[in-house]
Amino acid sequence: MKRTKMTFLLSEICLFILLLLCMHLIFSGEKPQKRVAVIVEKSGDEKWDSFINGLKQAAGIRNIHLIICNTDEIEDAQEEKSLIYEQLDNQVDAFIVQAAPGEDTGAMLREIRSQKPVLLVANGVPKEPENGKRTQYPELPAVMPDNYGMGYALGEDLKSRENIRGKRIGIVGGLAETECSRERAKGVLDALSGTGCEIRFHIHTTYDMAITEKLRKEKAVDYLIVLETSALEQIAGMYAQENGNHPGIYGIGNSIKCVYYLDEAVVEGLVATDGYDMGYQSVLEISGALKNQLYIMKNRETAYRLLHKEDIFREEVQQFLHTYD
Repeated sequence: MKRTKMTFLLSEICLFILLLLCMHLIFSGEKPQKRVAVIVEKSGDEKWDSFINGLKQAAGIRNIHLIICNTDEIEDAQEEKSLIYEQLDNQVDAFIVQAAPGEDTGAMLREIRSQKPVLLVANGVPKEPENGKRTQYPELPAVMPDNYGMGYALGEDLKSRENIRGKRIGIVGGLAETECSRERAKGVLDALSGTGCEIRFHIHTTYDMAITEKLRKEKAVDYLIVLETSALEQIAGMYAQENGNHPGIYGIGNSIKCVYYLDEAVVEGLVATDGYDMGYQSVLEISGALKNQLYIMKNRETAYRLLHKEDIFREEVQQFLHTYD
């Protein structure tokens, strides 16, 4: 009788331990990672390094599996749509996207957002008009710096450091049909309004011609305002090699090359964006939407800094620039 009771008791203990083990496996096991596709133009370019560092840091914390799509130029909405549908076929759960150039991009991305969470980075799309025809699709949240504010800061910096009355100025923007190019240029022009300077030209980067070639065809200017990272790298690099007199260059850029040309005094004023923060904050927002279907993703404005040669080795600036490595 005692042996029967002992056997029964041992069986009960074993069953209890087995139950505890099953509960531990159920409740403590890792949840499957959500898959987020990241689509930006020329994804292997150095200008995205700090952004990708921020993405990866936040993804590790939020248990997100990133798929950083290998891309070249993304010329229009149709090309971007093809990239997105490739990832839909791969069963991704959400998208972090730099909006492609063109007026059709907003409608295309809003349609995708009706199927999966979509968050914009670097370049937004115009909001739908308050009056007039609207689509049935939701608006698109974005994580990016204040593009108008950066352009305005650059224009203010130029006129505060130089007497530009009667001076000739050229503006070099990014791709023409993008919201960030329009906003940056608007900021510059508003800042320079009423200063008496002459805007001699306003050209844009294109995929079919190097910006340095386009620039050589323009009239001479006293100052150049360059509003896109790759364009600033190419133009500053061209003048650095020539070792002669060149226009004063003020620009927006987020790469080590841009900082190098600032340190070499080829570039006189630089607005540097915080790509790391843009990547980090975008993953936080998209993970919120993946965790809770009722979560409404918010627009987040990331930081930028206006820098001059004398600022580069300040401790706080070095910490900021460390994310570019």
